[in-house]
Amino acid sequence: MILADAHCHLGSRQFDNDREEVLSRMLENGVEKAILICCSEHDRLASMKLRDRYPGFRLALSIHPQDLEDDDLQRLTVLKQALIESHADMIGETGLDYYSHPHTKEAQIRFFEAQMEMAAELGLPVDIHSRKASRDTLEIIKKYPVKGIIHSYSGSGEMAQLYIKQGYCIAFGASVLFPNSRKPAQVIAQMPLDRLLVETDAPYQSPVKGHVHEPADVVAIYEKIAEIRKIRLEELASRVEENFDSVFLTIQSKDKHTRIT
Repeated sequence: MILADAHCHLGSRQFDNDREEVLSRMLENGVEKAILICCSEHDRLASMKLRDRYPGFRLALSIHPQDLEDDDLQRLTVLKQALIESHADMIGETGLDYYSHPHTKEAQIRFFEAQMEMAAELGLPVDIHSRKASRDTLEIIKKYPVKGIIHSYSGSGEMAQLYIKQGYCIAFGASVLFPNSRKPAQVIAQMPLDRLLVETDAPYQSPVKGHVHEPADVVAIYEKIAEIRKIRLEELASRVEENFDSVFLTIQSKDKHTRIT
């Protein structure tokens, strides 16, 4: 049984002192596939080394919506070059965060649209961060012939269906483990299984106070989702692995370019 963590920051500085131990626990628990999200040069360099070692790991690069106090458009040129030089598998996490950074809303929209355009040009899927911005997120993704993942979903079932209609998978994290967390369970119970993904967002969003979240923790999230869907863990794992792989199938850009391989 292979498990997949659809969103983790394994190249983060928070793992610099114990990354090998974290990797060992991850693999011991069957987590053989992962998307390594990189929003800094440090993360990119560390994650590239991991992807070289583990064929199930995918590399995602982006400018994060919470990192736009400096909205110099030259950053987009640097990102595009890094995507090409790194043979990146994905752009992410990009998107909008009106909850924590409402003061950079205009810059967020500008950079999100630019990264969506970049994804279309390069033929790459995207990993999208959206907090308190679902309507604007939806309107922007409608503009581009791109598919990908809505990360750490916490919205309504209705909005999830609209994202799915645009060709996106929906990823759920540790929010399903929090006491009285009803909305994610309701969405998971109703959504099509062929669009479901599971993630940790490690080292962030830990369900246990004082514990640094890590990819091995995705097991508990799988178990909870299997319980919600009333299916065997093995069946869920098989379906999620198929969904994970499908995100990275070759896609064509509007300019007829194939994605980087």
